[in-house]
Amino acid sequence: MATSTGIDPAAQSLTLDSQTFREAMSRIATAVHIVTTDGDAGRAGGTVSAACSVSDDPASILICLNRQSRLHTAVLKNRCFCLNTLSDDHQEMSDVFAGRESADMSGRFTHGSWTNLATGCPALDTARLSIDCEIFSVSEVGTHSIVVGTVTDLRMTDPGKSLIYVRRGYKSLDT
Repeated sequence: MATSTGIDPAAQSLTLDSQTFREAMSRIATAVHIVTTDGDAGRAGGTVSAACSVSDDPASILICLNRQSRLHTAVLKNRCFCLNTLSDDHQEMSDVFAGRESADMSGRFTHGSWTNLATGCPALDTARLSIDCEIFSVSEVGTHSIVVGTVTDLRMTDPGKSLIYVRRGYKSLDT
């Protein structure tokens, strides 16, 4: 119950360390996406939750990628990526692309049906939204790169239930 100051007396300040910060961020509900790329560095894909729009003129989005990942290397070398927003029936595919299953990188793409968009990046045919981008800029922050892409193509399917990730588990949101 909040007091007259608006502060819940049960709330407490915690020591800020990596583990506490990760726990805090797990409380932010986010859409689940598969980022894909293809080009000279090869085809790669991975599950991400850090993505958002940047501008509508020019149309652009950003994704955050761990610099230690194979996907990071491939996206930067290929200079393009496709953000595929998942429906609630894509939990297994999310796990496969997150590396929770035994599929190697090429084996990940045997799940689902894929069509290359303008840049040549694979778009999941059943994704709620696929946004194909060329890299505009890359910034380094801590362990990750913030990759801004200019949209070259996009595809939307009928609205339905979104796959959401919060508190280290999947949820469904009817939108």
